[in-house]
Amino acid sequence: MTDFRRFGQITNSDIYLGDNTLVGLAKSFKMPKIEWKTVDIETLGQVAVYKAPTRTLEALTGEITMSSVDPQIQEDFLNPTKTHTLQLHKYVDVNGPDGLDLERSYTLITVLQARFFGHDFGESKNGDPEEITHEMTISRLVQRVHDSNKPLFEVDVFASSVRNSSGEMWRG
Repeated sequence: MTDFRRFGQITNSDIYLGDNTLVGLAKSFKMPKIEWKTVDIETLGQVAVYKAPTRTLEALTGEITMSSVDPQIQEDFLNPTKTHTLQLHKYVDVNGPDGLDLERSYTLITVLQARFFGHDFGESKNGDPEEITHEMTISRLVQRVHDSNKPLFEVDVFASSVRNSSGEMWRG
């Protein structure tokens, strides 16, 4: 029997643009919310309305906040016609009744294909750090554990594909 008495805690994260690290530049990264559109089902005799998920996801959007302005990255991000490959590596330490469990600890890798469509240049006051938040729309998302090629979750808008580790979700 599996012992689920443990918890994972993110202890650090790295963000990459293509193959280049954004260490020291990226302050935060907001992942997209995975939310299926629903259809309300309401018939005579039902005790409640049932929201059935459809095969369509809500728009996949996210944000990256840069802690400083890098002119080259800024120029790329301000171009809404260019798709960027971003990677987020979350280092997760797993702890259980006996302390840190290095064998169960892992790195969760998320790869995104994104285009930026909104930019918050913020407010300027003396002494404040220079920050800019970029909003993005995501056309492809793949999430997996570092030592596996099997996706935990994958969405590819242009291929009309939604998968998990078992395969396509909407095909039998």
